[in-house]
Amino acid sequence: MWATRAEARADIFRFIEVEYNRSRLRRHPEFGYINPLEARVRLQRDFTPAA
Repeated sequence: MWATRAEARADIFRFIEVEYNRSRLRRHPEFGYINPLEARVRLQRDFTPAA
């Protein structure tokens, strides 16, 4: 168990952001069945101005 509520919240947030969101797939053909991290990388790449 956690000593404080803040520690519990931090661990839960870390789990969701690091473990869950990086491994789950976006289950829709529009997203290409990729995980949220890959979707974010692709989106940033698409909006990066060409030199």
